[in-house]
Amino acid sequence: MLAIAPRYDEATEYSYKWIKKLMEELEAEYTPLFESDATRENFEKEVENHSIVVFYDHGDEVGLYAQGGRTYVIDKRNNHLLKGKIIYTMACLWGIDGGIDTWKKGAKVVWAYKDVFAFTNYDEELFMECANYGLIIVIKEGVSWEEAVEKAKKKFDEAIEKAEDGWTKIWLRHDRDALVCYTENNPPETSTCMLRQLAIKLFGAKRAWKLRRAKVFALMLTCVGYGIALHDFAHQVWELKGTSLSLEGGYIGFIMMLAGLLLLFLDHKV
Repeated sequence: MLAIAPRYDEATEYSYKWIKKLMEELEAEYTPLFESDATRENFEKEVENHSIVVFYDHGDEVGLYAQGGRTYVIDKRNNHLLKGKIIYTMACLWGIDGGIDTWKKGAKVVWAYKDVFAFTNYDEELFMECANYGLIIVIKEGVSWEEAVEKAKKKFDEAIEKAEDGWTKIWLRHDRDALVCYTENNPPETSTCMLRQLAIKLFGAKRAWKLRRAKVFALMLTCVGYGIALHDFAHQVWELKGTSLSLEGGYIGFIMMLAGLLLLFLDHKV
């Protein structure tokens, strides 16, 4: 396990403490990239030797910040190094875009937040327990990642019930709703690509994310060509009979081709 935690401002004082607590609870061997060691170069040198990467610190839509907050440890230029690996984060916003891009490039699991991760310092224990819980139950109890994210959200619910302060309750709900876990069986429900957005709406996230650009382009060509051919045939029927609506063998053929295309698409494991 590779544990990464910069430490350079008030917020990272807390995240640094939380990741240390997480490592203690896991009782597992890990390579620490803490404080001044939390750099892009060290990550790129060490990542191939680990199957799980844990990152606690600041993040944004693009990447996860290195020590000092001026550069990234992980961003879209090096997140391909996480292919086949698990990345578990407690950082703001990365689940919106950077985490999705990392999952698209082959990361096995991406645990992230699609909004800011906020907390109250006087109830930090509650936030720490919730942030750490998912990885703990996966490693120590052997639950699946899909089950872990559901249990983690319930852990947030328990913390909300336990909290007495109003702001603590508000931010616990906020963090719970921002939590995402991208896996093969639980892909992202959003995309910045318009074609992917359309595919998600038409076919559902799991199937849509498995479609590659070449397959999408081939499907578009097929549909456009089908439409042109159908329009041309209907026009010829109208010229011959004065109506486009006529029982013709060509229409039966078009219906059969469309049914066959749909059956192939639905049955094919893209």
